Amino acid sequence: MTNQELSVGPVSCAPGSRASGFVPAVERVDGTSLGFPVLVANGARPGPVLLIDGGIHGDEQEGTLAVAEFVNELDPGTLTGGVVAVPLMNVGAFEAMARGNPRDTHSHDMNRIYPGNPSGYLTDRIAATHAETAGAACDIEITFHSGGNICYLAETIFTTSNDPLGLELAQAMGPDWTIVLDTPHPAGSPMAAMTPRGKPAITVELGGSAGTMPGQFRENVDILKRAIGNVCRHYGMLEGDAEYAPKLWRGRQNVVRASGSGILSPAAGEAGDHLKKPIRKGQTLLRILDLLGNPVEDLNAPCDGVLFGFRTYPSTTAGDWTLFCGEAEFVEVAAPAPREPGSVP
Repeated sequence: MTNQELSVGPVSCAPGSRASGFVPAVERVDGTSLGFPVLVANGARPGPVLLIDGGIHGDEQEGTLAVAEFVNELDPGTLTGGVVAVPLMNVGAFEAMARGNPRDTHSHDMNRIYPGNPSGYLTDRIAATHAETAGAACDIEITFHSGGNICYLAETIFTTSNDPLGLELAQAMGPDWTIVLDTPHPAGSPMAAMTPRGKPAITVELGGSAGTMPGQFRENVDILKRAIGNVCRHYGMLEGDAEYAPKLWRGRQNVVRASGSGILSPAAGEAGDHLKKPIRKGQTLLRILDLLGNPVEDLNAPCDGVLFGFRTYPSTTAGDWTLFCGEAEFVEVAAPAPREPGSVP
């Protein structure tokens, strides 16, 4: 909870103002620092501190732009509490246009080793610095992901199972976010480091390389920014009424991996037309062909529920992710009670 100055590493921000800079974590061979950027908006009135993270995977860039723009457009004078934005947690991965930092062959996936280890491998050390600075300063956390270079994912939220604070935060994302599933990775993510301390945290998915043409990318970034604003209104950090979805898909993730290898074809079923819509177990959504154009495998829905993502990179090898489904039911949910300004969850 903010009171006076809000600091993240060397970046300090007085009440009613904004500040930005870089938090160092490790030193490169040329003596420069490898860390992460941070933007801080410190409200004029004390209240909860929201942490919004992007780019924990370097090929997932929607969150990077969304969180930076949100803070830079925010008037701290209207804010109760504070917002800390880390647009890019994994700079080395971003530079390589890859999921993880190729310089780290041991713990390259930051979303599996968080909160890291200050004496560990390269990515461990960067994650530990994030946890000790940005993570420690905040009361609420949202980590933004997308489908990266190989998939496209619609608006989906992962929460920790049976966590009412996480579900409240998920609902606070607003009416665009109707798919809320239990996380398949209960350990190793920023969310998993927050929930044991009683702090609400969620993992958010939207976008992927198939959606990075300027118009679609702009649309997805704006969807994320609207969701952050809705969260701030729910927690009494900004004035105005939050909006909520009246029904949610609730369940768990069920992913289809390819059994064969070849090139993806949508001819058997337009997967994109089914995003965020009900699916039936056994329904064909994609097909794999060999390089002579012969059928190799139909990719079918593994369950009744909802489709929230699919592979968009045509080259496919046995074992690759292909369909992302929610084994879930679409149920009515009560809207959470908005928080009083200045209160901390």
